[in-house]
Amino acid sequence: VGLFVVPAHSASVWSAVVERLEKSTVFIQIGESGGCTGFVINEEKDYILTAAHCFGDDLNAKDVYANSEPVKVIYKDAKKDLMVLEVEGLDKPALTLAKTNPKIGDQVASFGYGYALERPMFRVAFISDDRAYIHESNIGGPFLVIDAAFVGGQSGGPVVNEAGEVVMIVQRASNLVGLGVGAEIIKEKTGKHWAKRP
Repeated sequence: VGLFVVPAHSASVWSAVVERLEKSTVFIQIGESGGCTGFVINEEKDYILTAAHCFGDDLNAKDVYANSEPVKVIYKDAKKDLMVLEVEGLDKPALTLAKTNPKIGDQVASFGYGYALERPMFRVAFISDDRAYIHESNIGGPFLVIDAAFVGGQSGGPVVNEAGEVVMIVQRASNLVGLGVGAEIIKEKTGKHWAKRP
């Protein structure tokens, strides 16, 4: 049986991406003990993107903080599980949204505050399915599926390609896989809130 070997250049590529993600990702404190992840999408307006389910159905924005600052909800789409928050004084660079979704077999990496730890977790995976649907009420799709589970607290965090572009957002997981909507749905629903690029 042959062994799968990651190319040597891959580690150095991901090191540069991690540096960028560390500057743009924020911890979202929810109530007394909950936590999610968000990332900056517009540095001029101090907008971050996260998963709408982080708020739950009844949570008031006054109980939520990002980067230790109060948040204001700018946009929420419960069906696609996306939410844009404004957080004054972030002073963090925005990530760039990829133009298209990744394809099956593409390598990606998730980044977020798994288990609400002090530092975000970085996890490399491959796209297993690029058009998955879940047959439950109130769940959108199509989802991208990766071959590594997301960890509680990573919800709302970015999933990026080797160029550091956001290709997906962390939304759901089982014990074996992670799921989230891709860049094309993110753009359709939240594109007007992202920083304009030349």
